[in-house]
Amino acid sequence: MVQVVWFKRDLRVEDHAALTAACAGDRAVLPLYIFEPDLWRQPEMAGRHFAFLIESLTSLDAALRARGPALTVETGDAVEVFARLHRTHAISEIHAHEETGLLWTYARDRRVRAWARRTGVPVQEYRQHGVWRASKGRDGWATRWDR
Repeated sequence: MVQVVWFKRDLRVEDHAALTAACAGDRAVLPLYIFEPDLWRQPEMAGRHFAFLIESLTSLDAALRARGPALTVETGDAVEVFARLHRTHAISEIHAHEETGLLWTYARDRRVRAWARRTGVPVQEYRQHGVWRASKGRDGWATRWDR
């Protein structure tokens, strides 16, 4: 069984709550980046984003290898990738930062969480900043920030 650390836009090892939490566990850690062709078809994505991604993944892989397991890069739909990895590695838990940004990524994360619920795989998402995903407004943000 493995704990997956799903790297999305947070391609670093320092100050990475999801990676820290997974490494504190007693199971092997599988660092994962999923190259999602449908994400790259979104109008907000551009060649400069892709160039930065490749550079960042190269640096992330080197940093991970210096500490332990290499970065696993898979291509495809995230749910299909997790289902395949679960069959081959028996995922015990998924750790990831809570991503904010495109509606597309929000819908993708909801699909992954639904798959995980059906499969019995816990998903832990860690907040990185004061933007709360799916918030209905800005009222009460200071109270939530202090938690």
